[in-house]
Amino acid sequence: METKDFGWCFIGSGGITNRILPDVLKYSNGNYPAAVYSKTYANAQRFAEKHGAKAYKTAEEALSDPDVKAAYICTTHPSHKEYTVMALDRGIPVLCEKPAAMNSAEAREMTDAAKRNNTYFMEAMWTRHNPVVKQVIEWINQGRIGAVRSLSASFSFSQPFDPKSRLFDLENGGGALLDVGVYVIAFARAIFPEMPAAVKAEAAFAPNGADAVNAMIFKYANGAIARLFSGIIADEPNDAYIAGENGNIYIPRFWAAQKAVLSVKNQPEEVFNGGFGGEGYQFEFDAAKADILAGRIENELVTHEFTLNVMELIDRVKTEFVRYTRE
Repeated sequence: METKDFGWCFIGSGGITNRILPDVLKYSNGNYPAAVYSKTYANAQRFAEKHGAKAYKTAEEALSDPDVKAAYICTTHPSHKEYTVMALDRGIPVLCEKPAAMNSAEAREMTDAAKRNNTYFMEAMWTRHNPVVKQVIEWINQGRIGAVRSLSASFSFSQPFDPKSRLFDLENGGGALLDVGVYVIAFARAIFPEMPAAVKAEAAFAPNGADAVNAMIFKYANGAIARLFSGIIADEPNDAYIAGENGNIYIPRFWAAQKAVLSVKNQPEEVFNGGFGGEGYQFEFDAAKADILAGRIENELVTHEFTLNVMELIDRVKTEFVRYTRE
């Protein structure tokens, strides 16, 4: 078994930890939870007992654990900025769950804190580190399908309305856009080399005002179009299609891709299989660890600018929601 030599402070011990930890513990390069803080100390204790970490009653104490080399912020969206800046001001590198913040102003405070403290910060946009997605972007950069003309991507699932659920609770950052819309927006930002020239969006809302489904159109200066959809009350295929002048790329379940299919005119279909264990959360932790050990303060794929761009687009989409509901 590989030595676990890179300790993380987990700020938060909720559902996302149960998703990522099997990948991190089984497949990553020596990453492990060394310390944990949760709003409820009993939850932190349960997490600690299960994963061999030390539980703390305050985030400050957890970040001060001598075995901690970086912090993973996995609380609900509204507290991401608080804990990220807290860690960065203590010189602790940060991997923060997506969306990085509630808006671009908060995200700017986080990246500014990283620069001010010369300390690493990366949004945990794990899809961007997936080997399948990396291969897709390599195909595009190689010109395999020619200039990209359109992208279609959806991430939507169905949950019954519950105003107390994290998915719908506005005080906890509820709504489809922040929870899963961030995936399709970040994917578009990774596919297209520039920000869209125009953004249009419409949404349907839950009884408490949280956006329940939304449809977005991004138009680029070169005429390309991205058609994006996210939702928390409707089941979608959650696939992505990229169409170019000379072919197309299909990525089933793009947000946690295991394969991609390249179709080029007059050529045999080409399939790339990821061939990795788990869902793929290990890659972002390995990338963060490598960056931190190398003394970098940002990642080459999920740069500070990338995160700021995604949050700026989310802000623009929110503005479209307001415009749409007032017309």
